Amino acid sequence: MLVNRKQDWEIYQQPEVPSVKKKYLVKPDIALRVKCLTTVTMIVLAAMFLTACSEAIIRSGYELVQMKLQVIKLEKENELLQLDIAKLKSPQRIQNIATVELGMIMPQNVYFVESIPTNLNLTPEKEKNIVSMVLNRRGQ
Repeated sequence: MLVNRKQDWEIYQQPEVPSVKKKYLVKPDIALRVKCLTTVTMIVLAAMFLTACSEAIIRSGYELVQMKLQVIKLEKENELLQLDIAKLKSPQRIQNIATVELGMIMPQNVYFVESIPTNLNLTPEKEKNIVSMVLNRRGQ
């Protein structure tokens, strides 16, 4: 039985392909290939340029955000320093340091001096009026 099957098989042979003659082959168009390569190269360079420009814009945006954060931080620090200056300049604080730490005392009498311009032509009556004004202020 096995022997019979082997005999029934037909041998398959591949049909012969006619050979292509060299005169029918088309030569490659070198000029077309150069144009295609040039076009692809230009497209790649343009894409690289656009990517570099986008990266520069994004980087400058990040730097701008960092600078804004730094400005906000410095403004807060400046406000705190201005507050410290105001506290240090307060008259109550200065008076407290003068009296407690330095042993100074508040004066009982305070005198004011006003200068009179020398180019005024003062009559004795005007001088008396000015002197009386100064004395009145002193009495207040």
